[in-house]
Amino acid sequence: MADKIEIELLFTPEGEVRVVTHGLKGKTCLTETEVLEKALGTVKERTKTSEYYQQPTTVKGTTRQG
Repeated sequence: MADKIEIELLFTPEGEVRVVTHGLKGKTCLTETEVLEKALGTVKERTKTSEYYQQPTTVKGTTRQG
């Protein structure tokens, strides 16, 4: 069974947007969120979770932009 992958978008009342990934290991999270980050604006801060430092897994599938 494949690991569950989630990309969570959090919108604050101040107009900031946070992108939080779950299930993406290594630098895969940066690759998978690159299009979202460009569409949303300038990245002010990036916090790396423990998943960032784990061995990346192979992501199968496509990212769609609607």
